[in-house]
Amino acid sequence: MRSLDLSHNQLQALPSESSISRLRRLQALHLQHNEMTDIGGEAFAGLASLRTLNMSHNRLDVLPEGLFASCRELREIDLHNNSLYELGRGLFHRLEQLLVLDLSYNQLSSGQIDDGTFVGLIRLIVLNLAHNSLTRVDARTFKDLFFLQILDLRQNSIGYIEDNAFHPLYNLHTLHLSENRLHEIGPLMFNGLFVLNKLTISNNLLISIDGRAFRNCSDLKELDLSSNSLQDVPDALHELTFLKTLDLGENNISTVRNGSFRNLQQLNGLRLIGNNIGNLTSDMFWDLTSLQVLNLAKNKIQQIERGTFEHNERIEAIRLDGNFLTDIDGVFSKISSLLWLNLSNNHLVWFDYAFVPVNLQWLDIHDNFIELLGNYYNRQDSLHIKTLDASHNRITELNAMSIPNSVELLFINNNFITSVAAGTFIEKTDLVRVDMYANSLVSLDLNALRLTDVPPQKPLPEFYIGGNPFHCDCGMEWLQMINNRTQLRIHPRIMDLANIMCAMTYSRGLTTMPAIDAKPSNFLCTYETHCFALCHCCDFDACDCEMTCPNNCSCYHDQTWTTNVVDCSGLATSQIPRRIPMDATELYLDGNDFGELQNHVFIGRKNLRILFVNASRIETIQNRTFNGLNALQILHLEDNRIRELKGFEFDHLSHLRELYLQNNLISFIGNVTLLPLHSLEILRLDGNRLVTFPVWQLTLNQALEEISLGNNLWSCRCKFLQELQMWVADNARKVIDSEDIYCYNNETKPAQRREVDLNNTACSDYYSGGSVIQSIIVSDYLPMVVITLSAIVLVLILTVLLFVFREPMRVWVYSRYGIRLFEFKGGASKHLAEDREKLYDGYVCYSPKDEEFVLQSIVAELEHGNPSFQLCLHYRDLPHHAFLQHSSSPVVVEAADASRRVILVLSRNFLQTEWSRFEFRSALHEALKGRVFKLVLVEDGGSLPEAELDPDLRPYLKTGARVRWGEKRFWERLRYAMPSRGRDHKMYRRNINNYTLDSGVVGNGSHHHSYVEKNKQPHPASPNLHMHINSHPLFKAAAATTNDAVPNNVAPPPSYSSAPTLPRTPVKQNNHHAANHHHHHHH
Repeated sequence: MRSLDLSHNQLQALPSESSISRLRRLQALHLQHNEMTDIGGEAFAGLASLRTLNMSHNRLDVLPEGLFASCRELREIDLHNNSLYELGRGLFHRLEQLLVLDLSYNQLSSGQIDDGTFVGLIRLIVLNLAHNSLTRVDARTFKDLFFLQILDLRQNSIGYIEDNAFHPLYNLHTLHLSENRLHEIGPLMFNGLFVLNKLTISNNLLISIDGRAFRNCSDLKELDLSSNSLQDVPDALHELTFLKTLDLGENNISTVRNGSFRNLQQLNGLRLIGNNIGNLTSDMFWDLTSLQVLNLAKNKIQQIERGTFEHNERIEAIRLDGNFLTDIDGVFSKISSLLWLNLSNNHLVWFDYAFVPVNLQWLDIHDNFIELLGNYYNRQDSLHIKTLDASHNRITELNAMSIPNSVELLFINNNFITSVAAGTFIEKTDLVRVDMYANSLVSLDLNALRLTDVPPQKPLPEFYIGGNPFHCDCGMEWLQMINNRTQLRIHPRIMDLANIMCAMTYSRGLTTMPAIDAKPSNFLCTYETHCFALCHCCDFDACDCEMTCPNNCSCYHDQTWTTNVVDCSGLATSQIPRRIPMDATELYLDGNDFGELQNHVFIGRKNLRILFVNASRIETIQNRTFNGLNALQILHLEDNRIRELKGFEFDHLSHLRELYLQNNLISFIGNVTLLPLHSLEILRLDGNRLVTFPVWQLTLNQALEEISLGNNLWSCRCKFLQELQMWVADNARKVIDSEDIYCYNNETKPAQRREVDLNNTACSDYYSGGSVIQSIIVSDYLPMVVITLSAIVLVLILTVLLFVFREPMRVWVYSRYGIRLFEFKGGASKHLAEDREKLYDGYVCYSPKDEEFVLQSIVAELEHGNPSFQLCLHYRDLPHHAFLQHSSSPVVVEAADASRRVILVLSRNFLQTEWSRFEFRSALHEALKGRVFKLVLVEDGGSLPEAELDPDLRPYLKTGARVRWGEKRFWERLRYAMPSRGRDHKMYRRNINNYTLDSGVVGNGSHHHSYVEKNKQPHPASPNLHMHINSHPLFKAAAATTNDAVPNNVAPPPSYSSAPTLPRTPVKQNNHHAANHHHHHHH
């Protein structure tokens, strides 16, 4: 195998024992564009024939020592675009055949490139160290590179080069030092570079160059010193007699002295852009006899002395853009060799083609203040300018002399051009493109774009004329058709026709519109009087073929006079203007005060197609008013005061297509009024006072496509309404305002408007109207009906609000006044009697883990609050040994039966302890069977999704009274859920409410029962209560169990056992025992 290409893969490493090392005849190995980060020291061992190695575009950072020890035949090594910062010692030793070494775009520092890096590379021709991190070049770095021809050190941070550092490179012809940090060039920096051809030192920090710096570089032809900080033209340039190109741009040079370019007779390119050079004198470039290209752009030149370029006989291109020139008269006219001249972005005001030489081919004068392209000597035929850019100036007009006949590309956009003379482009036979957009052209005659016949094999010139404020009169109609006349080949192609906007001469709608959307009839011109050539009576007063615009009117015509518009609208006159042109095609008389249209008032206007007489207060139309208007197609009579149409008004208008009669006072239309209108397509009768007009007669107008009938006073009588409904339903596609059709019952005062159901053509009394009695009933009882309906609605709203917020309202009333709302005698009343006989107000079931919270929070508030309740607590008041036996648990049933309410403190602890025991659930089910109204659920403030999912608990959650700890009005809701404490009830309980069943624990673990007087101290202050509640494990998810709940030597019972029946009547004990128990309990 001679060549192996593994590029553009995802190789990450090349170990020493790779199979590549066995390819002993391999000559080319391509490993570029991988992801290699590591390479073994013997990865290429055995590749004795390898000549080309490419490992560019990887992630290598270190190359091990001895990597190329076996590759003595290597000619080219490409390692650019890696992350190399370390090269193994002697990495390139003994590679005597190596010609090209590319180490660019890495991170190599001067510490890695030393006097031993390139030892022995005696045949190396190209060395690329660009885009690294070198800071200096020592004298012995390149000591063995005798045959090196190209050395690239660009884009480093080199700030110091030792004297004679390049002395061994006597074959070097290209040296790149640009984009470094050099401040000065000493006399010995380039010593020994006898054949150096090209030297670039741009984008450094140079402020001085020694006069002897280039003494040994006499063969230098290209020198780039741009983008430095040089103040003057360096004297060292005098040694470079063979120099061809010199770049001194982007420095701080302000003056060019006579002799600054001495001995540079072979220089053909000089770049001085972006300096601070002032005025140019005649001796400034005297020595540059071979100069061809001169760039003086972006300086501060205000004036150029005549004869400045006289000795530059070979000069072809000059850039002077971006300066402050105001006059160029006599500066360039005699430079016969000049072909390219850029004078843009200056302050030129006056320009004439006499200022430029006849051989000039490219001229840029854009962005100046030029007002006229002068051609005083009529040189348009002798000039050779092919590209002319005069855009962004102040030019106001163009004619044939403004543009050289030789021009191919003309840029005249963004000026103030208002006129283009006819024949301006007729001699420009080489024209390819013209940019005239963004000017001030209002009108442009087609002859202004006339061209000499364009040969068929040559494409038509392209013109851009958009962005002009064109006024599209009759002379601009060619805009729509010019691109369709390409077969004539005498006009250009308009490339931006879609961007051309037109201001209409006469428009009763949009004032501007795209030219391509305008109709030919929109391109109009005004006229006062006009006489056709065939008219022979124009000298007489009564001449029908003479067209004179009436007084106070405006008249318009198109280019061919096929459109003739007379606008006499808005005059508020009572008389139709006299001498309306006989050839008028559109007549606008709207907005006047005619009152009546006389007969024969429009006689003779045989070409009239559109007539507007709307909004002119017309009340009557005489017989034969529209006589003679045989071509009339559109007639507007809307917004007048017409009351009736007798039948003769529209005789002979057989071509009328649109008739507008809306918003009049028409109450009668004769049966034959619309019969002559055979071509009628649109008819508007809406907004009138029609009652029984037989609209079905319009079926005879077979061309009718659209009709409006809404907002009339159609009768509700069955016979008429049924036919109206049927006709409208059958012509639903034509009737465009059927939703506005109503009928009126005229037998009532005022007339009642009723909707017409077009889907039901059957008539009923609803439409036919009522009798006088019905009218009296409606008028007398209507207020009462309205008041009654309003009251019913109000009551319904209040009922809904009471139902929605019934629970918060009942709680609030009870907490404020002690009254229970909506306690109906019914299912709940039958339990009232037995509730009064109960020993306790509530039996509280809870988890032993929550006992501290229950005692100090809920129980304390209920037992000592106002009102107070007698409570039986599951762990405080019931005997403990009853729960330690594995049998049925009647004690729960008995306790629940002795209480008016059963309170479950529903928490996660309760679900995991009490509720998880089958005996407890069974006992509670039995206790609540048929008495679910007794259940009160006090829920944990947190979320308990497991409670909602428990099938045994879910029915109680739906039917029991639920209060949630921490919610608003918690105590009010809880007291409301408790039973009422009536007066008789309190008297009955007076002797027993201070005693409860107590269960103590004896030393040996046995339990005893005693009756203890309860503590009668007031309820604790609320701050202490809240502080205790917030720390309670029920709401902090604590897992510890209180020690008071179950004796220390007894585990929590897994199930409830049987217990003795709870005594119905407690026995009062002595005070000494009660006090001892109270002390023991609170301790």
